[in-house]
Amino acid sequence: MASRDNDLRDKTRITFYRGIRTIGGNLIEVSYGDSRIVFDCGCEYNPAAPKQPRDLADLISQGYVPYLPAIFDRTIDVPGHHWSADPYAHSAVFVSHAHLDHSKMLNYIDSAIPVYASQNTKRVLEAMNVNDDFDFPPYRKDCGHTRPITGVEPNGVVRVGSISVTVMPVDHDAYGASGLRVVTPDAVIAYTGDIRFHGFLEHDTRAFLQANAGADALIMEGTSISFRKPGDPVDRPETTEQQVCDRIEALVRDNPHRQITFNYYLTNIERIQHIIASSPRTVVLSAYAAFVYTSVTGDPVHYYRLNDDRDYSALDSTLEIPFDELLSDQDAYLWQLDDRARAAHLHDLRRNGLYVHTGAAPLGEYDPAYKPFFQGFADQDVEAVTISCSGHSTVEKAFEIIDAVRPRLLFPVHGEHPERYRNDYGAMVLPEPGLTVEL
Repeated sequence: MASRDNDLRDKTRITFYRGIRTIGGNLIEVSYGDSRIVFDCGCEYNPAAPKQPRDLADLISQGYVPYLPAIFDRTIDVPGHHWSADPYAHSAVFVSHAHLDHSKMLNYIDSAIPVYASQNTKRVLEAMNVNDDFDFPPYRKDCGHTRPITGVEPNGVVRVGSISVTVMPVDHDAYGASGLRVVTPDAVIAYTGDIRFHGFLEHDTRAFLQANAGADALIMEGTSISFRKPGDPVDRPETTEQQVCDRIEALVRDNPHRQITFNYYLTNIERIQHIIASSPRTVVLSAYAAFVYTSVTGDPVHYYRLNDDRDYSALDSTLEIPFDELLSDQDAYLWQLDDRARAAHLHDLRRNGLYVHTGAAPLGEYDPAYKPFFQGFADQDVEAVTISCSGHSTVEKAFEIIDAVRPRLLFPVHGEHPERYRNDYGAMVLPEPGLTVEL
């Protein structure tokens, strides 16, 4: 935590807690005088870890996050740490989007600290948390499934003492994703969140960059550069979200008289909207996915229920498809085989069927579950194909971000190889956990 005493100097400071040389888990503080903001509140995703954290005490003891007194819920007992009164007169937490590596600790933020996110991110988080199994569930049981979030309309401005934050939409594979424009009395800071150009909202990314041209500091994600050095040959051309949807539509058209199932990541609302609109077959979601989709968009959708599914009151009962009808179908439906349905009914799928993996977990071979996942379909004589695209800018496009903003200071985060970047317009600082930089 930045040092506080009676002799406050009015300087903008950025403190980097986590999200350093890892993909995800950003935890960054910007302060000025008696005001500070923190973003985001997720934690690093590491499916290969021998022990997965179960609560705040685990997160801290395993080194995923430091303990932040006056930020984390004061009622949670964390051995060796104590909550203290907030040394800042004005504090707030911002969530850039609804992926777990940016939101998983949302319900551990103290009730006295306001949390802000885009209106669409708020809707996604509240729907995803309905079963208390997306983000860590609330420690306090008096706030429902999700601690209160204040939704901000696109390009809305939030004042936190002497700090102004504009919540700006950007293109990413999470509905409602935002970058932040942070203005203090002596600095402008642009935080990309997770960002790209090849989804359905490229114009939002470009508007964000234009609005932040000339910023004093650019805090920028670096996922893609973790896997390929600048100048290295490209394995395959960039795939766009539209191409993903077009390929799935073509696959369905080209495979009549064949059972076709799929799974996707539920926060990618734009993708499933396009799949539903363009599919030659009726798209059927699991009851939970349908609840999330309908809660966020207001649009009805066909769904199925397993025997132990809860009753989601938001769903239209006339759109329910019997699950046995899906298991026997070869022509009418493109239906979601989510993790629960796959675990219970993989062996009930029709032979010579087709499964489409489009953005769902497991995400790649770094996950120990990846190979067994696909082997399960092969053992059942079901062809499994992956059709997806990255939620992050390519290496080349990432340099376009730097060129568009032209920052005085560049801070690469959210990537394993931040040193691969460069800043032709000023200095580049490679943060380490706990580093505080005064602008």
